[in-house]
Amino acid sequence: MKVKFKIWFEENGGVAFAEGRRILLEAVDRLGSLNAAAKELGMSYRAAWGKIKATEKALGIKLLEVTTGGKGGGGATLTSEAEELILKYQKYTGRMTLLIEKEFKRIFENEKSQ
Repeated sequence: MKVKFKIWFEENGGVAFAEGRRILLEAVDRLGSLNAAAKELGMSYRAAWGKIKATEKALGIKLLEVTTGGKGGGGATLTSEAEELILKYQKYTGRMTLLIEKEFKRIFENEKSQ
């Protein structure tokens, strides 16, 4: 048996950051475009933009540097704040994974042997 869990951060009753937003930001970083990232993840540009804006508002930080159209087309890159957020989120969820798995084994394996 395995334990499964989800971690998300909330602010004022709404999602501020979660795994899906991390994946979206990493796709933007890899592809250089919010539109391309949204397409790859099977969501509309509007939905992706809404998630980015909601997180920016909730956390009070800017996540993307965006350039619009023109000759070479538009694009997006992560801000240093977005990169730091991703790293901290991964560090936190990694530590929580270890703790949750340890406690799951401690509690459920101890019950089996009693």
